Amino acid sequence: MGQDRITPEERAAIEQAIAEGQVQRVEPRVPSNLRPRRPLPVTGREPAGRTPAPRSVPAEMPVKAALEWAFQTEKASFDFDELGASAGGQRKGISMEQLIFERHMLGKVAIDTSPGRSEPAEDAEIIASIVRSVLPWSAACLVADLARAGREPDWMRDAAPRILPIEWVYGRGGARGRTADAARLGAGGWPHQKRRNRKGAIVEDEVLFTPVTVSPTAVQIAAARRMYLEWRGCLLAVRGALQRASLRWFSVTDELPPMMPWKRLD
Repeated sequence: MGQDRITPEERAAIEQAIAEGQVQRVEPRVPSNLRPRRPLPVTGREPAGRTPAPRSVPAEMPVKAALEWAFQTEKASFDFDELGASAGGQRKGISMEQLIFERHMLGKVAIDTSPGRSEPAEDAEIIASIVRSVLPWSAACLVADLARAGREPDWMRDAAPRILPIEWVYGRGGARGRTADAARLGAGGWPHQKRRNRKGAIVEDEVLFTPVTVSPTAVQIAAARRMYLEWRGCLLAVRGALQRASLRWFSVTDELPPMMPWKRLD
């Protein structure tokens, strides 16, 4: 610090003026980074450093709604190498020359290299990882695809085996089945029938029949409903795993799709 240039007489006059109230003492300014911080108020909300919960997420959801939220809303996907990703593994690097060559092979195509959107929510990634680990690969893909579409397997509502013509003929009278010669059926068919025409000659007439098929068959209906039951069983397994998992923003209820919805129609 420099030498004090105020004389004792001047300092005594300053102190006397301060004591008489003629001069107001100014407190030294403290830099903002050295000022003591006031404590934050305690609330029921999450700390500011943590990621806020997504909007429009209820506190409880059934497993089907949770899967649709993760795969349809948050656009979660499966990680094909979860062990490598969690172990800090790195992908094989690609040089700029390789990228230029691959773009040249595509022709006059501009490649969109922008990120596009934010990462899925943390709970959505947990749900995708649980589906991938709990179910076989084919079942996990089925559950994820149906969740992205917001659908369930088609269990063929109101389906029943029906006898329909193989081919249709459309005319003035409407649609009818195309007929064929029954003689082509062989031993199970009918031979040509002989008759005498107006001129007295003997002619052979074809015996016509309509080839038919059964659609849908009982086997097809049973397969579709068996697929629905397998899908519901997958949701049951995923529900148990999600209820044991530590999800941050919501919990999974016990609600499941109906066991056999076609029984209600009988």
